[in-house]
Amino acid sequence: MYAETFDNQSIATLRQQVSEAQKIVLLSHMNADGDACGSILGCTLLLDQAAEKKQSVVPILPNGCPKTMEWLPASGRILSGERERKRCETAIKEADLIVCLDFNTGSRIDFLQDALAGAKAFKVLVDHHHNPAREQFDIVFSDPSISSTCELLLWLSVETWGRQYLNVDVARCLYTGLRTDTGGFAFSCSQPSCFDAAALLVSYDIHPAEIHNQITNTFTFNRMMFYGFALSHRLEIYPQQRVALFSFSIDDQQQYGVTGEDMEGLVNYTLMMTEIAVGALLREEPGRTKVSLRAKNDVNVNLLAQELGGGGHTKAAGATCPMPLDKTLAAVKRLLGVEGQEPMKNLPTA
Repeated sequence: MYAETFDNQSIATLRQQVSEAQKIVLLSHMNADGDACGSILGCTLLLDQAAEKKQSVVPILPNGCPKTMEWLPASGRILSGERERKRCETAIKEADLIVCLDFNTGSRIDFLQDALAGAKAFKVLVDHHHNPAREQFDIVFSDPSISSTCELLLWLSVETWGRQYLNVDVARCLYTGLRTDTGGFAFSCSQPSCFDAAALLVSYDIHPAEIHNQITNTFTFNRMMFYGFALSHRLEIYPQQRVALFSFSIDDQQQYGVTGEDMEGLVNYTLMMTEIAVGALLREEPGRTKVSLRAKNDVNVNLLAQELGGGGHTKAAGATCPMPLDKTLAAVKRLLGVEGQEPMKNLPTA
């Protein structure tokens, strides 16, 4: 079980706030991943049961639920800030209780951050990223050493209400976040509690093999062709610095009809090479460039991401840079120590 202890007063306050709130809003970050979707939907289903007066529970994602996560229970309840902005901002304004999941500061919800900052609701943060902005919330449940927000939410729920509200739908949501944020139990899973959580969730007959297929085996033909293009034409390898990176212009993405969602996981291909310790993926968007960083061994990419104005975890981090691709690429190469270096052109000889 989870070794850390939750603050008893905070648990009591959370239980009271859930019991008394008439309108509850749940928020997670822009470009939601498996942990964001799993935690916001798992929390929605938990609060549906825990709220004694059967209050309104509204989950909101800034740019909606990604297609790859629409199979999750209750995904149809998620409101999109982009498509339903006024409705989302009204829900946030009128909420009595706001639970923020899987982000450490209001800037991670992009254009909804002003609505959150101005809301009079009681605000709770449940997260596992470094350096949470505690001053923005009334209660903070945070542990960067834990595998995922979904795992933290599981233990928080057990501590607050016992196991009475856990069921197969909640378990499927929470297992999805646990599974994705550890890369299939490949990283961020050094704590025994991660596997205790997995064992508890699997006991609800969630069919983990089916969840694996939903997460992993979802390529379209266009996405598969794009991956081939990426590996053959956009992968730069710097063996001496143990660095590899991808960079994609808007034109690259439009040529294959792919989105950022389609590139989820591509950066991990860099670490499949035994010689590489740090991988990066840069994706151009109008007016900005998204950067994803991954690492293995003793490299901390969270520190690198902070230099770019972002953050994340020790082995997985990222940033959004308000610069075009070429300038962002130059900045990333400086950080990775490959500025001015030529990438490997030919296969190494035996």
